[in-house]
Amino acid sequence: MLVSFLTNHNKRVTQNVTRNLILSTFVLGLSVFTFGFETTVLSTTQAMTPFERKFGEWLPGQDRHGFTSAKLSYLNSLPLISYSLGVIFGAQVGEKWGRKLVLVTMNLVCIIGCLVCITSKSYSQMLVGRMIIYIHVGIEAWLVPMYQAEIVPAAVRGTFVAFYAFDHIFAGLISSIVTNFTSKIKDDNCWLIPFGLMFIWPVLTLLLAFLVPESPRWLVRQGRYEDAVKSLRYLNGAEADYPAEEEAKYLLEAVEEDNVKGNWSDMLKGTNRKRTLHGTIAAFLTQATGQSFASNYGTVFIKSIGVFDPFTATMIKRVLLVLGTAIVIFFVDKTGRRPMFFVAGTLTMLALMTMGGLGMVANPSRSVKEGIVAMSMMFPATYFPSFGANLLVVKSEICHVKLRDKSTMVFFTVSNLANFVVTFTLPFLLNEPAWLGSKVGFIFGGIALLGLFWAVFWMPELANKTLEDIDEMFEAGVPAWHTRDWKPTRHVEPSKLEDPDTTSEKDVADKNTRLVTSTI
Repeated sequence: MLVSFLTNHNKRVTQNVTRNLILSTFVLGLSVFTFGFETTVLSTTQAMTPFERKFGEWLPGQDRHGFTSAKLSYLNSLPLISYSLGVIFGAQVGEKWGRKLVLVTMNLVCIIGCLVCITSKSYSQMLVGRMIIYIHVGIEAWLVPMYQAEIVPAAVRGTFVAFYAFDHIFAGLISSIVTNFTSKIKDDNCWLIPFGLMFIWPVLTLLLAFLVPESPRWLVRQGRYEDAVKSLRYLNGAEADYPAEEEAKYLLEAVEEDNVKGNWSDMLKGTNRKRTLHGTIAAFLTQATGQSFASNYGTVFIKSIGVFDPFTATMIKRVLLVLGTAIVIFFVDKTGRRPMFFVAGTLTMLALMTMGGLGMVANPSRSVKEGIVAMSMMFPATYFPSFGANLLVVKSEICHVKLRDKSTMVFFTVSNLANFVVTFTLPFLLNEPAWLGSKVGFIFGGIALLGLFWAVFWMPELANKTLEDIDEMFEAGVPAWHTRDWKPTRHVEPSKLEDPDTTSEKDVADKNTRLVTSTI
């Protein structure tokens, strides 16, 4: 059997990384690539003229085929409901029957969704197909960060986190390159080809799924100790004397510690009240500052301006976003959360306000329209290091370990509701009946300005601080503007709701999930 052969002939690539670990994370990476590729395909193909002609309707006022505000809204907002269902499904099935089953199931769901979309003959069928695909996106958002965190050694987990974030963004870039080329095709093949390519990644993942073992942590939690030992040996056992049983015992101890959870009421007690409040504000700002404007409607919006090829612009925007991702990966821990947030956040606010201001010009010239397009392309690149990944990391760090599950649920709910509201209302603001166009920049820019004000007084600097340090800092009531230079004054005993030694794979998985769920 191939798995047995790989187990017995595993090789160590670096001190903490083996060949089998690379193979396993590569397969998970294919699934992440699927997520980034398909969401970009969905957002760009809806701006293609043959797609609008087939699934839209004639718009007399604009003398062209397209989508009414209502239909464009439903096409992008309703899938967010199935996204939430996917997260819930993944969590329930994954905890009861294991991560491996969820990995296989979600890629089958993706294939079904792609099949429904590519065979669509009506708007309703396309909407259903997109909703099915977003079930896969939701499952992926829960599963892969969790799965990866449970199989990757702590010493190299940060590196794999970086690749996870980059994988998703890079997939979006590749997808935008594909749609830029196919957009030149004058018939339905312009959107059928990108949808057809979406089949590649889930099929490859299914074919290679045997390379990924069941999570040893989940196996220990289920009482399947021997299976956990086998899984650990497959992943990390490059030497004959690899202590797989000792690793399994350590996991068992960690699982027993993780079983001690706080109550819902604890979220509003003592310093947790402040943590919950500002984590919730951070979750709200990640969506309320307009990421959906760029991710879901960016290509459609640029097409409506009419001065630049929208698909080429989207491709350039994706290149800028890759650069923004690199900034976060390589500098966020070195510069700290607050400095990066203030610089990138200010640029984000200025880009949105400038876009809104240019939209006020009556009978705009070509140069004004080009300025609007430029600001819409700059926005996502500065959003990601500020209101995107930066705030997502902050809200994952701000809560107690023992309240992490409950805090995550609260923050996810707030973030998803804000995302749904923004995504649902944007077509009605951009087009009929409001016809604001680029003036929506004032709305999101205003919220970004309020976010900067909030950050000055209440956003703490949590970089390079242990959980114990964060606990002491909140207990001491350190002002946000002093948290960057604050140092712990003494060693304190962990509070009843926090133990610095219980930072588990699940904690890191939460951080990973928060890092990439703001899809631009």
